[in-house]
Amino acid sequence: MLLAKPHLDIGLFTGDIAAQRAFWGETVGLRLDHELTLREGWVQHRYDAHGSVIKVNHYADALPVWPPSGYRGLTIAREGPAWEGRHPGGETVRLVPPGTDGVVGIGITVCTPEPARMMEFYLRAMEFEEAGPNVARCGDTLLFVEQGQGGTATEDFIAPNFRYLTIQIFDADAACAGIVARGGRLARAPINFGTVARYGFVADPDGNWIEISARTSLTGVAPPPEG
Repeated sequence: MLLAKPHLDIGLFTGDIAAQRAFWGETVGLRLDHELTLREGWVQHRYDAHGSVIKVNHYADALPVWPPSGYRGLTIAREGPAWEGRHPGGETVRLVPPGTDGVVGIGITVCTPEPARMMEFYLRAMEFEEAGPNVARCGDTLLFVEQGQGGTATEDFIAPNFRYLTIQIFDADAACAGIVARGGRLARAPINFGTVARYGFVADPDGNWIEISARTSLTGVAPPPEG
């Protein structure tokens, strides 16, 4: 897969933006790049982590109650002593010296009852690289596949805590079609977000959401007209 950015992003949802901002900005020490209003009552707070974006989505309305996703942990490389804790939603966040477990930017932990099937999906359908036993690489981001309770298929990706990954590519329609042709499942067909991006979603074998995004600021090409 031809990447427009060599880093994965990860998105979470919260109704308590004050606690999340204190955690990511003060406890973890990430820089808030900017805020993006996606629609009324939905503001995305975008924190930079070595080029990856930690997308903290503040949802003003009550969040739907869905089972947890399989995205259960985030590791961020940072100079200094190692640290481990939990963000206000409860999932694990680790800060580690660069190079720990191979992490130079971020690493994302996805739990699944069938690690072999999950690795097959990410290596074949998503065209990630194998970086070790049950470890896949996309750009400089590592995906750690661990045995455990996985996610489940849900009607939407909007729900509390870690919910989706984002891959930045050059052509959202072609990338989604390619993933489906290689055995993936289309969760939501690509649409335009104004002139900002064209994006769709696919789902992994457990139902975890993965955003496939062609962002104009990265591709240099605005989304084509719809219709």
